[in-house]
Amino acid sequence: MITSGTLVFRRSDVQHFLTLNDCIEAVEHAFRLYGEGKTLPPAMAGVHASEGGFHLKAGILPLARCYFAAKVNANFPNNRERFNLPTIQGVIVLCDAQNGRPLAVMDSMEITASRTAAATAVAAKYLARKGSTVATICGCGDQGRVQLQALAQVLKLQRAFAYDIADERASEFAHECSAGRGIISLGMG
Repeated sequence: MITSGTLVFRRSDVQHFLTLNDCIEAVEHAFRLYGEGKTLPPAMAGVHASEGGFHLKAGILPLARCYFAAKVNANFPNNRERFNLPTIQGVIVLCDAQNGRPLAVMDSMEITASRTAAATAVAAKYLARKGSTVATICGCGDQGRVQLQALAQVLKLQRAFAYDIADERASEFAHECSAGRGIISLGMG
């Protein structure tokens, strides 16, 4: 059955519907499919701009039906200072891979952050020493926060170290993340 229209998900919609745990499970499943040879690696391209650049990633994922997804992200490191905009922003287009119909257009910020953290969590789940209780976060921005949350999903963290080029950001991160995360102590470097 074909429904009309393409769904549009703003960043707040993605935040509402996508949980970190769901993302970790989805990434683990996608890695497994790739490891079993049931899907191909994504295609990637990059385009430079004067103050940053764009990267494109696309692939097909065979689930109950086949889906095609393409992400176009902009990366402009000076955006925060120059325009009060995020460094990384973009969109993801999801299509039916059997007929090409666009199913959804989604803001990519939350998906990108969660997917990156989910990949870290899956790696830690299988590669971290058994009984690991300490994590180190390098970079105390939004991505660092999601990384710590994801690691806490798969490890019984008791302590974390936080490092950032800006001491005040590391201090703020340590204060924020030590409260309510079940981590006994969070040091900063």
